[in-house]
Amino acid sequence: MLGQITRLIALMAALFAALAGPVAAGAWPRDRKEGFLSATSRISGPGWAGPYSVYSTTYIEYGLGRRLTAGFDIGHGISGSGKAVVFLRKSLPEMGRGHVVAAELGLGQIAGEPTVRPGLSWGRGITRRSGSTGWLSLETVAEFRLDSGRVDLKADFTLGLNHGARLKSILQVQTGVSQGDPSFIRAAPSVAVKLGRKAHVELGLTAGIVGDTDYGLKLGLWREF
Repeated sequence: MLGQITRLIALMAALFAALAGPVAAGAWPRDRKEGFLSATSRISGPGWAGPYSVYSTTYIEYGLGRRLTAGFDIGHGISGSGKAVVFLRKSLPEMGRGHVVAAELGLGQIAGEPTVRPGLSWGRGITRRSGSTGWLSLETVAEFRLDSGRVDLKADFTLGLNHGARLKSILQVQTGVSQGDPSFIRAAPSVAVKLGRKAHVELGLTAGIVGDTDYGLKLGLWREF
């Protein structure tokens, strides 16, 4: 496992060096001509003895203005099969108490099948009594594969807290229903440390709670551009 982790870190470092964010905006729109890129990999297995699986995702968002955000999502779908999806998200104006809602539509391929991926997300900024800030978000998508008729569903709930200007702590609960497989609930706590002016490195763990018995190590790099 040590060799796999070493190769993963080297790969992520190379990606980071080659790239021109903080966490993906979710329901919040990207400002016009501003972008975000993340490269994340997760090594997981049933125990230290393995066997291990590696899941990698590259995610890009770019602000078009008028509360529109375009993006590209490549990696693994809810079922674990390969995916490549382009999407367009429309964020509504902020509602009372800072609530934000956005709808999106994605088109692409999952497991080689043409796929339509609608989604709906919600977010809200929070301020603690200490004066520090954070956010809550809920992101949902449905993957409709057009050839087989298969439908997979996913919802991720995230609590993020800012600890000063350079450190964030994140607790994400990932849930999914993949047709033909058990539904799952997975915990994914992590910390993100700021590097320079526009980049973060994220290190975290994953642990299956329901329908997933694997534990994992997560490494991510975010960059705004």
